[in-house]
Amino acid sequence: MAVLQMFLSGSIRVLLQSVIFISAACCLFEVVSAARAQTLPSSSGKILLNGDSLRALSLDGRQKDLAKTEIVDVTGESFTQALRVTTSPGAQSEWNVQLRTRPLASVKAGDVLLARFWLRCTESMTAEGFVGFVYELSRPEFDKAAEVRLGAGAEWTECFVPFRASRDFGADETQVCLRVGFDRQTIEIAGLQITDFGQTKKLEDLPRTHVSYAGREANSAWRKEAMNRIEKIRKGDLTIVVTDVSGKAIENASVHAAMTNHAFGFGSCVTVENLLDPSSDGQHYREIVEKNFNLAVFENDMKWQALYSGISPKVDQALNWLRERNIKVRGHNLVWPGWKWLPSALKQYQDQPEQLRQITAKHITDVVSHFRGKLIQWDVVNEPYTNFDLINLLGGPNVMVDWYKLARQADPECKLYLNDYGILEGGPDGAHSQNFYGNIQMLKDHGLIDGIGIQSHFAAALPSPVQLLQTLDKFSEFGLPIELTELSLNLDDRQLQSDYLRDFMTVAFSHPNVKGVMLWGFWEKRHWRPQGALFNADWSIRPHGQEWIDLVHKQWQTDVQLSTDNRGTANTRGFLGTYEITVSSGGKSKTVNASLEHDGTKVIIALD
Repeated sequence: MAVLQMFLSGSIRVLLQSVIFISAACCLFEVVSAARAQTLPSSSGKILLNGDSLRALSLDGRQKDLAKTEIVDVTGESFTQALRVTTSPGAQSEWNVQLRTRPLASVKAGDVLLARFWLRCTESMTAEGFVGFVYELSRPEFDKAAEVRLGAGAEWTECFVPFRASRDFGADETQVCLRVGFDRQTIEIAGLQITDFGQTKKLEDLPRTHVSYAGREANSAWRKEAMNRIEKIRKGDLTIVVTDVSGKAIENASVHAAMTNHAFGFGSCVTVENLLDPSSDGQHYREIVEKNFNLAVFENDMKWQALYSGISPKVDQALNWLRERNIKVRGHNLVWPGWKWLPSALKQYQDQPEQLRQITAKHITDVVSHFRGKLIQWDVVNEPYTNFDLINLLGGPNVMVDWYKLARQADPECKLYLNDYGILEGGPDGAHSQNFYGNIQMLKDHGLIDGIGIQSHFAAALPSPVQLLQTLDKFSEFGLPIELTELSLNLDDRQLQSDYLRDFMTVAFSHPNVKGVMLWGFWEKRHWRPQGALFNADWSIRPHGQEWIDLVHKQWQTDVQLSTDNRGTANTRGFLGTYEITVSSGGKSKTVNASLEHDGTKVIIALD
C-alpha cells in the first residue's frame, strides 16, 4: 500500500489513499510511495470553515434517508471528535445523499483555497470508504470551484484539496457538500477546515494528495522478475512435425499455429438480462463477452436472493449460451451469511435456528444439484468476515464445514471456493486476511476446499505489485489455486487506471498459483462502479479496456507462421492453451486442434 509521509503541523503521519479530480482547477492528485515533505503555508488566510464545522453539516439530497450521522469521540489523534456517517445501499447518485453547510465568508474570483480534513472507513464491502468534496453555488447552474472524490481505508487519512475560485462566491449563495451516496459504508470525518489565501499563494505551492502506487515505474525490479516468471510458467514448447502419408518428412511446409483459447482464465461477471437482451445493446454485450472472455460468472442471478422463489429458465438459457461458446462458468454464491444479503423471508426464522439450518441445507443441495456438471466452481461461502449473522445463529464458523459437505455431495466434480474481499488491500497480515487464512485452514483440514477466491476491488488504495505478490505468496502456502474473482478499478484518472490494470494483470499472470482474473463487469451501463467499466455507455473503449485487450489478445497471445526444416519439424514457444494448427505444402492443407501443455506438446500432422 502506497505510503506518503507529510510533515504537517508538527505531525509526521499520513496514509493517503485518495482519488481526486478537481474540475475547476484541472488538477489531478496522486498518492506516491516515496516520502515527500510538505508544509502548510506559513501565512494565515481567511478561515471559511473550522474544525467545529462538522456539527453544522446537515443531511441533504433526494435520498438523504439512506444515511444517518452521529458525533463520536476519538482518542490518540490531534482531534477529539469525528462525524460518523453510515450510508445504506440504494443511492442512485453520489449527490442524492450528502452533507451540506455554508462557508463563513465570501470568496473572490481568483482566490486560492485549501480544504483539509481527516477521513477513515470503519466498514464497507471493500474495506474502503468514499466522500465527494464539493464547493459550489447553491443555486442553478451550481457552478463549482472544486469537485473531488476521496477515499480511505481503515487508517485515518489526512486529505488536501487545493482549488481556485473561478468566480465570486458569496457566502449566502455558496454551499460546501460532502457527498456520501456511494455503496454501503460507514466513514468518519474529522477536522474539516477551508482556508482562503486570497491571491497571496500559488495553487501549485499548496500541499496536495497524489494518487499512484509504488512500483509503477517502467524499470521497477518487480516487473522484470514478473516477465521472467511469465516466460517460465505460462509458456510451453510446441513442436510440429509434418509428413506425407508414408511418414516421410516434408521440408519447407508452411505452418500456422494460432491460439484459440487461453489456459489462463480471463473473465467477467455477466447478467442474464444483458445476455438475453434482443436490443442492439444486447448484441454489443454478447459480442464483447464472446470475443474477450473465456471465463464468466453471473453477477447476481445465482445468489440466494435471486433464486429464493425458484430458478428462472432464463438463468439456464444464459448459462447454456456461455457454455456453447466454450466459456467456463463459476457459481456465485451459495451462502452470503449476512442478513442484508440473505433472502428477506429468512428473517422470520431468526429465533428458530434448526429451521434455518434445514432451509440453508436444502438451498445448497437444490441449487448445486440443479447446475450439476455445468459449473467449474462454486463460491460456497462469501465474505464471512463481515457477514456472519447466519453463521453465529447456527453455532459458529464450523457450520461452514457442513455447507461445504452438502455442496460436495451435490456435485463432487465441481471445485469449491471461499471468497472474500479486503485481502489484497489489507496485506497478508491484516485482520481480514488472518480471518480468511483461518477459515481456509479449517476447510482444508476437512478436505473440503479446492480453491481460494480473492476479490480485487480498488479505488483509493492501490497496493503495490510487491505487496500483491506478498499476499498471493501467503495464501499460496495452502497449495490451492487462487482466482482473483472481482476486479474493479474505480478511478477517475484514466492513465492511472490503465497502468494499474496492466500491472495488476501482470502480477496475476506471473504468479504460479493464480489461475484466473475475473472483472466485476465491463460496461458502464451495467457496472456496480461505472468508473471502473472497460467500455463507456456508448460502447467506446476506455484506455484500461484497451490495455486488457492488448494484454489478452496481443502480448499474451500466440499466433505464428513457421516453416518446417529438413526433418519436417517446426518449433515455437507459445502461451499455454488450445491451438488451431494449419499446415500446407504442395497444394495440400490440413488443420488440426491441439493443446499446448507446460511440459511441451508434439503434434505430428500427415498431409494426405
